[in-house]
Amino acid sequence: MKNKYVMVRGFAFSESSDMEKLRDYAKEGWILEGISGLFYKLRKGEAQDIQYSLDYQEEATKEYFDLFTEAGWTHVVSSGNLMHIFSAPVGTKPIYTECASEMDKYSSIRNQMKRGSIYFAIALITLAVLSVVSEVFIKPIFIPIFLLFILSIFPFTFTFMPYLAYGSRIKKIRKNGKGNSDVTFKFWLIWLIVSLLFLFEGIYGLTRKWYVFAVCFILLGMIYIYLSISDYKKRK
Repeated sequence: MKNKYVMVRGFAFSESSDMEKLRDYAKEGWILEGISGLFYKLRKGEAQDIQYSLDYQEEATKEYFDLFTEAGWTHVVSSGNLMHIFSAPVGTKPIYTECASEMDKYSSIRNQMKRGSIYFAIALITLAVLSVVSEVFIKPIFIPIFLLFILSIFPFTFTFMPYLAYGSRIKKIRKNGKGNSDVTFKFWLIWLIVSLLFLFEGIYGLTRKWYVFAVCFILLGMIYIYLSISDYKKRK
């Protein structure tokens, strides 16, 4: 087997443990080659004792990468032209050594997640209101609007939760002078609360004989319960 795929646990939540995990794989000869969807793509090669570091930079330029090269770091892969992973021999000076620069690193991505969560929250609220109005007054368009409402929950969740995580990192840097450990905020509890809300809506839908919607909400509830359990086990 020349390639191996390892799940990305979430840059916002598990940056440190992911980078450490990639280092452990490199020691076994599995070297990071790219990112494919929600997975790190590793290739089989010679064992290396290298460290990895993640940085955020929108529309990164050649000058940006040159700065890291001069500091001894090699660009490995970028994700969405926003997140960039670098590698260097163990012992190389960290990319960020000052609190202010490390806070800038997370402040930029946090602000982007904040904007995204606001946009999706507005869309979510708008679609929720339209769903209620259409269900009462314009029933033929209720189903497509409600489906859009359900779909909009995902982008809102996956921008709002990282926003909270990056905010938690910034607070940790201000308090402890460093934020290179994983986020310890109890996100599993938020996942669980959301899952219970979905399950409640699903059960309510069954009582109203809205079977399609009830199934959708129950499935969403089960997905969020899985996310809650996974996050709880990871932080236990």
